[in-house]
Amino acid sequence: MSLSSRKRARPRRRIMWAAVTLGLVIGVVAGGMTIAGAFDSPPAPNGPAVTDWPVNARGMTYGSALQAMSPEDEPDLIQVIATNGRVGYALRSDLDGPVPSTPQEAVRQQPTGPGHNRVVPVYEADGITKIGVFIIETGAPLGD
Repeated sequence: MSLSSRKRARPRRRIMWAAVTLGLVIGVVAGGMTIAGAFDSPPAPNGPAVTDWPVNARGMTYGSALQAMSPEDEPDLIQVIATNGRVGYALRSDLDGPVPSTPQEAVRQQPTGPGHNRVVPVYEADGITKIGVFIIETGAPLGD
């Protein structure tokens, strides 16, 4: 490459780097504004926003917990995949497990090792028709 062609390449490189840098700055600023805007929305007049869940004949809401706005917004029946591969719903209360009333009770409820899995029934969206089970594994400590 001759000296004159190198001199011509320098301004092109500078222009290219300036364009790339400007594009990155615009992308970061615009992305930050989008993210910030997601948190600026005011809460609903009667409290936090809630998801419009479908309701079965028993008056129970059902759907994927991934669509919930908060843990309190989760439906009564939460979508899971049963051990037999069927997609169904487990009661939120079954997935959460028993709520201890004392610290001593909480200690008694702690799993003591592998093999203390909880088996949760899986239902159709009606909340009645059992189609399988979902297992909440306590498992072995990491690294074993």
